[in-house]
Amino acid sequence: MIALEGWLVLNFYTVFLITLLLIFQSKGSKMIRGRKYSAILILTLILLISESLGRVGEAYPDQYLILAEVGYFVIFALDPLDILFAVNYIDCWMDESNTKSKMGRNIFRWAFQIFAIINLILVLVSTIGRFDWFYYFQDGVYYRGPLYLIRALFLILFIILLVVYSILFRNSIMNDYKNTILFLPIFSVLGAILQVFISNMSTTYAGISLGCLVVYFFFQSKDVNLDYLTGVLNRRGLDIRLQEKVKASATSGRDFTAIMIDVDNFKAINDTLGHSAGDRAIKDIADVLVDIFGQEASIGRFGGDEFCVITEIITPIDIRERIGEIRDEIAVLRRRRGWPRHVDISCGYEIYDHTKQLSAKKFAEIIDEKMYAEKEQHHRM
Repeated sequence: MIALEGWLVLNFYTVFLITLLLIFQSKGSKMIRGRKYSAILILTLILLISESLGRVGEAYPDQYLILAEVGYFVIFALDPLDILFAVNYIDCWMDESNTKSKMGRNIFRWAFQIFAIINLILVLVSTIGRFDWFYYFQDGVYYRGPLYLIRALFLILFIILLVVYSILFRNSIMNDYKNTILFLPIFSVLGAILQVFISNMSTTYAGISLGCLVVYFFFQSKDVNLDYLTGVLNRRGLDIRLQEKVKASATSGRDFTAIMIDVDNFKAINDTLGHSAGDRAIKDIADVLVDIFGQEASIGRFGGDEFCVITEIITPIDIRERIGEIRDEIAVLRRRRGWPRHVDISCGYEIYDHTKQLSAKKFAEIIDEKMYAEKEQHHRM
């Protein structure tokens, strides 16, 4: 009976877990928080594979030493980015209308970014210059360099700071997510501490993966603010985001734009091509909006065949240009998918003026009225 190494078993199951999470996460990746969640998983997967290759290279230096050299270089160069990506993801669940915490959060983020950049530069210089600061190979054997311990202590410190960050700014996290989001940094710290005492096991990456698993099952996979069909925001998510933007605009003085979009003659797609084609059309249109307005915009399905986009673009000519791009893409889809020729969009938009102090509800009503006015105009044509 063959006895498998403990690290091999742990790495295998961790890679398997991350791969499953990436597959299940694919629908929600249209939203920026989904993208950043996926970034943590992808980087952790890369680091795990690199670590596994490194161990294979160590075990068989005569044939595969190059695997160890490449694997450990990737680990030493990139593993601080996993912490930075976790910070960026946690930030996605912050209430941006809470401006008091922004400066403190920025200081933390700058510290994480500086550490990741300095680490990358030093690892590159050490490797290219063969200074052996962090690690080196001699006669096919891996050795720790003179700065290895200092770097390791800094890495653990920043992982602990990730927990501090989550707790310190906990009141800025949206109420629905305050408790669950803590699993990610806490599991990361536990994994890092265990790795100090179990040097031949990659428990840091396993801890990050378990944290991602808990986060996924609690709300990333069934976020009540996401539309089940398209992966963009739903009506509830849009209402929350609009309220946040109105509050933030009142305190910061920064205006924004909201665009309401209705698909004209959408019923004709269902009637002529079937409901599965109608579902696909809704997904296609959501993808078009994400591609045109980018991940930073808040994009959602308002209901049925209506969508809403909340964007930082506040120049009318630029807004009309983006709406024109949507129409062009709809025309392409109409030909490609065989939609009826009258399928198009009606749009209404309004730039929020913080000096007028409109409520989110009143502002939404104005956009809705403008969209329906254009829709009526299309029906008369």
